[in-house]
Amino acid sequence: MLTYPPPRFEQQKSEVLQRYRILKSESVHDASHIARTASLALNAPIVIATLNERYRHWYRAAHGVNALDFNTLEMFCAHANLSDEAFAVTDARLEPYFAREPAVMGAPNVVFFAGAPLSDPEGKRFGTLCLIDNQPRSLAPAQTEILKSMADILSQDICVHSAGRYAVQDLINAEEDRCALYELAVTDPMTKALNRRAFFRFAEREVQRAQRHGHPLSVLMFDIDHFKKVNDVHGHAAGDQVIVALSRLVTECVREADLLGRLGGEEFGLILPETNVDAALTLANRLREAVRKLRFNSPEGEFSVTISLGVSRPEQAEADIHAALDRADKGLYRAKRLGRNRAELVPPGDIETATIIPLPFSERASDAA
Repeated sequence: MLTYPPPRFEQQKSEVLQRYRILKSESVHDASHIARTASLALNAPIVIATLNERYRHWYRAAHGVNALDFNTLEMFCAHANLSDEAFAVTDARLEPYFAREPAVMGAPNVVFFAGAPLSDPEGKRFGTLCLIDNQPRSLAPAQTEILKSMADILSQDICVHSAGRYAVQDLINAEEDRCALYELAVTDPMTKALNRRAFFRFAEREVQRAQRHGHPLSVLMFDIDHFKKVNDVHGHAAGDQVIVALSRLVTECVREADLLGRLGGEEFGLILPETNVDAALTLANRLREAVRKLRFNSPEGEFSVTISLGVSRPEQAEADIHAALDRADKGLYRAKRLGRNRAELVPPGDIETATIIPLPFSERASDAA
């Protein structure tokens, strides 16, 4: 089902990130409050979570760690990952395994060392919650249980944030895929204007909205004059260049709420909500003048093009856009019969009644492609 107006991915991505309040992947989640709680509960001056590399770059939980000693202490605490159970080393200086470690022999002068594993609900280990003191000490059984409980709390926090990060990334990827598929469904691949199906679908909604609120709505139909000659003389690649440049120019000249559609070949439609026919004629003339000033190059030399336009508006009794587009289309072909490079207003009723916006004859003769 088509949504309206077309979604903008960057805006949706921002909304997803705000909705879940999950930091981007390059940001570090600071859980130092958990480390501080463990420090207060167990009277340990230094608490640090030593994590596997996968988690280390985005999650941090540390308290009492000097920035200069952080890497040294983190390397020392990595030894704790070898233990599958909570442990406590009363005096690391007396243990041959630790005695020659830089963190023991120098700053931060580790003496007491304790830790408890960090793991996910399936038991997969991803780090250790470590306690450090520069005085020898031991842990009572009750303190060991507190250490394990704090490790469980930290493990759950890491798992929740990890799951949230992956969930948000999955949502972002899904939104990006949806927007890409939506773009393929509703836009012309060459010009990025609406394709014919989407143009008529959205145009009918604008007609219904205009009639519901009693607001004006105008319709433009336009195409490139002598476009077959452009293809025959300069080649189809040059013709494609002209079509893309025309679409880009019109997009830059109209409002975001206006609907530009490529209806076939070099023919385009433009729906102008909240716009009366006088304003639509002014826009038509401005577009015509802007296109006339474009210059293109090909192996055959420099060339320019002009466009012809038809302008109309829906009647109050018309339930869809087709009748107004048909009048605008007839106005477009009437403009071509009367010399091209002009715009005609075709009001409801008499198709032969037209308001013509001509250029001086000398300009038409010199600038037509």
